[in-house]
Amino acid sequence: MPVRAPRIVSLVPSGTDMLAELGLGDSVVGVSHQCDHAVAAGRPVVTSSTIPFAGPCAGPTADLSGSTSGAVAASPGEVDRAVSRAVQAGQPLYRTDMDLLRQLAPDVVVAQDVCDVCAVGPDQVLHALPRGAELVTLEATSMSGLEDDLVRLGKATGTEDQAAAAMDRVRRGMEAVADQVAGRPRRPVIVLEWGDPPFLGGHWVPELVELAGGRHLLSSAGQASRRASWAEVVAAGADVMVFAPCGYPLAAAEAEARGLQPRLVGQDKELWVTDATNLFSRCTPTAVLAAIGVLAGILHPAAAPPPPTWLAVPI
Repeated sequence: MPVRAPRIVSLVPSGTDMLAELGLGDSVVGVSHQCDHAVAAGRPVVTSSTIPFAGPCAGPTADLSGSTSGAVAASPGEVDRAVSRAVQAGQPLYRTDMDLLRQLAPDVVVAQDVCDVCAVGPDQVLHALPRGAELVTLEATSMSGLEDDLVRLGKATGTEDQAAAAMDRVRRGMEAVADQVAGRPRRPVIVLEWGDPPFLGGHWVPELVELAGGRHLLSSAGQASRRASWAEVVAAGADVMVFAPCGYPLAAAEAEARGLQPRLVGQDKELWVTDATNLFSRCTPTAVLAAIGVLAGILHPAAAPPPPTWLAVPI
């Protein structure tokens, strides 16, 4: 008798991306309002933002369902202040439709426990998990953590072989980039995950920089992203600044980056703008391999292919 495919609800975009990579797109029966993979199209949306901001930012509080009804445009600074007020007041940034979640009767629910600001965490659903459902929590803050996430997801969904193959692909890609940049000086880099206020790249981002032949300043592999001052950023002495605002599409990030240029005038730095959603905001096989390749092309253009212009552009 054939084994029934699992019913899966993903509450985080990186989960949906990885489920598709494991060949489980047809098993996804519900998604978050932020899930933008093709397999999410037409699926019931289980989550929503509690802060009604819309605009270029698809970050912590933007409405990614595609609707801006009742939402107001907000600058990055306004978004940061609203999120900070909510966090300080102990207010959740997201809602989960528990009734819909139960109606969907999932066998597996995928959440994340990396960033309280970025997506629904496990605490919001654990107390009301549908009967018989298994909660898989994505926790990766490094490449080894990515492997752990794939192993857990593979076991829960019966796709252990596909998960192992995905991680093998990551290793081969990392090795290929390492060969390209071998023996070259490690250029000092700062990745900014937000512009107002500046947030330093954290978690897996400094590790990606190292794998691409760079040296990330002011934060190191595994450390969470943190606020910094512009004085601190400029004084660090990076050769290259990579602007990767969380959730921004490339065009919106480029527009904001031009406003940041005056802060870097006279510092003799390269400034690159990237599509953070597809490179740095999600620790998935596809995203990390693309990010390492883009970074290698930025840092060592004589050794690695140039970044695709739809993923990164110099300013």
